[in-house]
Amino acid sequence: MNDFFDPLNLFTGKVKENANSRQTLREKLGLIPFLAKRQNITVNQSIHCELYHFSNEAPVLIFLPGIGTYCELYAELLSGISDQGFNVVGIDLRGHGYSAGNRGDYRVEQIIDDVSAVIDYLSEQYSGPVGVYGYSIGGLLAVAAAERDIRILSVLCGTLLVTEIAPDLVHQFGWSWTWSSALFFPHLKIPMKTFIDYEQLLKGHPAAAEISQDPRIVYDYPLGTLASLFTHASGAMKRYYNFKAAIIHGERDEVLPLAYSKQVIESMTHPFELIELKNEGHMVPWDNPRLLITEVSNWFKKTL
Repeated sequence: MNDFFDPLNLFTGKVKENANSRQTLREKLGLIPFLAKRQNITVNQSIHCELYHFSNEAPVLIFLPGIGTYCELYAELLSGISDQGFNVVGIDLRGHGYSAGNRGDYRVEQIIDDVSAVIDYLSEQYSGPVGVYGYSIGGLLAVAAAERDIRILSVLCGTLLVTEIAPDLVHQFGWSWTWSSALFFPHLKIPMKTFIDYEQLLKGHPAAAEISQDPRIVYDYPLGTLASLFTHASGAMKRYYNFKAAIIHGERDEVLPLAYSKQVIESMTHPFELIELKNEGHMVPWDNPRLLITEVSNWFKKTL
């Protein structure tokens, strides 16, 4: 693979940042030693990926980040999983992180295509089986990709939102409003802080201030993106597929209750395993990456 570049020099649609602020964020997240192990690649001249190499014959794990974020922020997690025997490839979604595109603007179908394009690219060098790990909203996208691409043999979701089951009436109303409004104003941006209490999620984190000011995090989403996510129908609700699947969910998740994952699994036609993380919340990739490295690695070793 020779498409390496300095990610700070990749244009990503009106993103401006201070190099000193970037360095401070990396230091407070403890990312420096892990970022030294990554290889930056581009796919289709627009999709930024971060590769943690183990061996050409090892299984390939594709990582899809949570809403608003990008894979550099998960460097400790991705590097740690790779050390357990995997080639780990984090993807910055279109319009996120270091990938090209209008900020926050994508459709589920486009991400499915992008994941397949990344698998095509990686297959030129790596021969191992392919799994996908999606965190938060990345779980929805991971399942959608696996339903379409038969090369994906294993899917792990760090919580899984399915639009056929609303967590509550507030979510149901919000999804309906988003869909109808997007018909007329697809490019209108909605501040996600209206729906997600980021301050509570990041409370006590040493890098909370830097994360909240990171220009590469998407805090405002076009209605078209949200409508695509919140109207996407999961095929796994109605049929079986050839991939193994599981949901990994913190017992104290502040975004989706553990009971929601149990309800989803009971309603799915395709079988999903539930992995419960005792005493953990939604931000476990940053709060307890060592635990997550162990759980994720063990599950993919079992299923790939």
